[in-house]
Amino acid sequence: MSKGTLHLNKNLESLSQLNGAEAKPLIVESDQPLEPILAAEGLDKLAEDEKFMAEIVEVVIAETTDENLPDHIVLNVNGTNQPIFRGVATKIKRCYLEVLARCKETKYTQVRDPNQPDRTDLRPRTAHAYPFTVVSDRNPRGGAWLKSVMLEAA
Repeated sequence: MSKGTLHLNKNLESLSQLNGAEAKPLIVESDQPLEPILAAEGLDKLAEDEKFMAEIVEVVIAETTDENLPDHIVLNVNGTNQPIFRGVATKIKRCYLEVLARCKETKYTQVRDPNQPDRTDLRPRTAHAYPFTVVSDRNPRGGAWLKSVMLEAA
């Protein structure tokens, strides 16, 4: 690539009209040749991960016998909601599956010590808030990924 001058912000007239400030173009002069930036370090991995999380998987959330629980749940990723009805196979993006896999709840049981009647211990029980089954996942890495997400500490 040849030596030259790089002009940035050529279309600043519209920007200066938006905020009322005077905008001047940024000019960078260099004796060195200007090389294009092909890819930032780690950008390929980031793009691959984003593509992986956007893949479609099919899940079924287990039905419940509790009349007080809703017949659906709503998962949210970056402000976008994804409703899923219990007992219905639903196709969702993997990013919503990650949210579902991380939905855990902890309940406590009080246990009294017969040797110390004034002492009560709390024993935690942690389980998935919405038990589910993955019906289909076409990516061979999907099963291992889901297992690692589900085994992470809450």
